[in-house]
Amino acid sequence: MKGAQKTALFIALFVVSLFLAAGTAHALPPIVIGDQGAFIKMALQGQLYGVWRDKGTGSSSQGDSTDLFFRRNRLTVWLHGNSKYGAITQLEYVGTRNVDDLVVSDSPGTEFSVLDAYFMADLSNEFRIYAGKQKIQLTRENLEDCFVPLTLDRSLFIYTLEHSRDTGIVFWGNLPSIKSQYRFEVSKGNAGNDSPQDNFMYTARFHVSLWDPEYAYGYKGTYLGKKKVLTFGVGGQFEPDAVYDNTVAKTGAKTYYAWTADGFMEYPLDHGTSAITLSAAYLDESFNDAYQGSNPDPNSIGQDGQKNGWYVKAAYLLPRRIGPGQVQPFVRYEKWRYADLFDVMNQDLTWTGAGLNYLIEGENLRVTVQYSRTDFSQEANAQSKSFDTVTTMLQYRF
Repeated sequence: MKGAQKTALFIALFVVSLFLAAGTAHALPPIVIGDQGAFIKMALQGQLYGVWRDKGTGSSSQGDSTDLFFRRNRLTVWLHGNSKYGAITQLEYVGTRNVDDLVVSDSPGTEFSVLDAYFMADLSNEFRIYAGKQKIQLTRENLEDCFVPLTLDRSLFIYTLEHSRDTGIVFWGNLPSIKSQYRFEVSKGNAGNDSPQDNFMYTARFHVSLWDPEYAYGYKGTYLGKKKVLTFGVGGQFEPDAVYDNTVAKTGAKTYYAWTADGFMEYPLDHGTSAITLSAAYLDESFNDAYQGSNPDPNSIGQDGQKNGWYVKAAYLLPRRIGPGQVQPFVRYEKWRYADLFDVMNQDLTWTGAGLNYLIEGENLRVTVQYSRTDFSQEANAQSKSFDTVTTMLQYRF
């Protein structure tokens, strides 16, 4: 894409956002049934991406690539029988996409899926049970609301589309006396994917807040100066005999385990109209070196395979409005070591990004522009060539 075309794309998304800002972007009012607190509530949320990358398809990966697609386009339905029991279903359409996180595909697909479907039993603030298909409970980054990220999106390497959700049961609750929250999850894991044993995956997470507590089921990447937050979290995950190191001979059963630690701070400034936000995390995922086998399980290699790394991100919400909205510049830096990525062992990946959020109506209507650089330590093939990406996003929620 030439410079003039890129500029036109950015301006088009910006103009559309200003047009939409003339209205409002509030959630649809609930439909109340009876007089016992039962209700149905719906929300429509979407993110339209425009992307340019200096990398093409094929063995040479020459030339530039451009794409325009729905990163998310989601209908959420909440059903509540009363104040304790309810359910959530989320339907999502992901549009035809050529430019992915690390590769450019010349044969993209589309996906319409039931993203989430789970039952909720809020028995008390200290003890709740959620059962069904829902987010995996290990990392803060995966549990952050994907429509309230600090940067364009969450980490592309801690959170991935293929490993963000699982079917299982979560026991969780808050401990107000120490401003803490616990989670314990039993889920399907790798069972059914030709694994050595149909074992469950077990996940535990705990966080403590030193300032304002975070008691919701999901985190936020920014509270836009509405809360003063300092939270530290840890998590662990385990699945015995999850993969083979030789899927042809069915030998070398290996156990999967992971652990993570994270921190988040948001400090309001100027009477809550501005804020400084900092966030960081470390993640270590291991399949007990299954990647060294002659025919390792695909689940043990690649972007979701054995790896370790960290990220740090920061943003500053400017206090003064510019036009109808506020500006929030941000930066993010990530460093990862992959056991096997694109057939390259011990591959180091460095990701650097910076951009701007333009918040017209908070997170309900926003425009984001981001530049990022992805560097591979070993450029051994076309897929592992370093590249630059420019992304624009129009987000809407109502």
